[in-house]
Amino acid sequence: MRKGIWFLLVAVLASHPVWGRVWLRGIRLETRLQATEIRIQLSKPVHHTLFTLGDPNRLVVDLRGARPGPFRMPAGLGLVRDVRVGQHTHMLRLVFDLRQPVLPQSFYQSGAHPGQLVLVLRPWGAIRPVIRLDRLPVRPHRVVVCLDPGHGGIDSGAIGPNGLMEKVVTLSVGLDTRALLRGIPGLRVVMTRTGDYYVGLRQRREICERAHGSLFVAIHADSYPVRVVDGATVFALSQHGATDAEARWLAHSENSVRTRYGHVYSVDLRNKSPTLRAVLLNLAQSATIHQSLKLGADLIQELSAFQVPLHRGYVAQANFAVLRDPVVPSVLIECGFISNPWQARELADPQFRERIARAIAKGILKYLYQNHRTRTVLVEAREKYPRHYVVRSGDTLDGIAQRYHVAVRRLEILNHLPGSRLFPGQVLAIPADTTTSSG
Repeated sequence: MRKGIWFLLVAVLASHPVWGRVWLRGIRLETRLQATEIRIQLSKPVHHTLFTLGDPNRLVVDLRGARPGPFRMPAGLGLVRDVRVGQHTHMLRLVFDLRQPVLPQSFYQSGAHPGQLVLVLRPWGAIRPVIRLDRLPVRPHRVVVCLDPGHGGIDSGAIGPNGLMEKVVTLSVGLDTRALLRGIPGLRVVMTRTGDYYVGLRQRREICERAHGSLFVAIHADSYPVRVVDGATVFALSQHGATDAEARWLAHSENSVRTRYGHVYSVDLRNKSPTLRAVLLNLAQSATIHQSLKLGADLIQELSAFQVPLHRGYVAQANFAVLRDPVVPSVLIECGFISNPWQARELADPQFRERIARAIAKGILKYLYQNHRTRTVLVEAREKYPRHYVVRSGDTLDGIAQRYHVAVRRLEILNHLPGSRLFPGQVLAIPADTTTSSG
């Protein structure tokens, strides 16, 4: 009976004139360790959004402009109890009933299956919720930069007069920054989200902790009641309140998300005396804030060099919940005020956002090479893997592959590239066993 209703729905949707020509060809579930992978096969990539719901636990995926083709609905597997499909205006909605709360991530498969949307679901409970100062993880010999594009999914963030949503700006800048940092020997980039879905404040810090992050950069583009306010600002954590009233207002705006979606990231010191707890946390946090201010100063210098308008020429401080980490230097970048009509138009320009990303990437590298510990890791990695290529304007991945006599797919895998798009200034690692063409 269910199968008959499903094929009837397919026939009705296929005849609907407003739907696009992108077809959903199949859904496959797989389990890998503690994770469940959902592979959604489309005739070509489409814009997608996803978000989670509770009571009961569900994952919702909206595929804009897609319509279903005839395929067999999969049975539940792993973290997924059941799968449902529904018709909405100009989009196809997939609902995955879950056995427990999950942390979702999404990306389009590159290579032979460009239309395959992959969702990776990990149980929320499998992520360690706290850091114990007496059991800090051993850091690997690799520098890990955590990029945190703010908002996403059901949380659009601030919305500009032109309808531009903050979550769109932050993800765009984050992805561009990741592309510029990829391929640098000894450096790994981790993102708290890679698509349009919501990740709670606490979960963002947990992602960084699990990756043994060396630093944490949150990316935002907030608003302010006074619409003439404009320019980028870099914030570090303040233990004693905000720098000024404006910073307090912004911190309150960002932290208010926790009252709707979760708790603030915390440090577990329950096995310590009250006095020792205060001393340990104070010492760790003070040292981390000092490093955060250094990172912020480097970012401000590069934002200015790339002609990104600044609201302040110094690192402001406020009590942002997402910056509260006792051991990882953390900053929050307001790329500009989306509430300002002029700046909203700027932030809607992909070239302007790419300029911000260049400044962020260069500021991060400047800080890492000035810090003794991270500089040592990067220099040793560069000596071990000395071959790299800095992308210039007009370069293509095919052209670089031909120059070094290496397969395009090998370059994609080595540099973790999601596609063939390159940025001038991007660093690509080149296999050491390759030869270079002359000219």
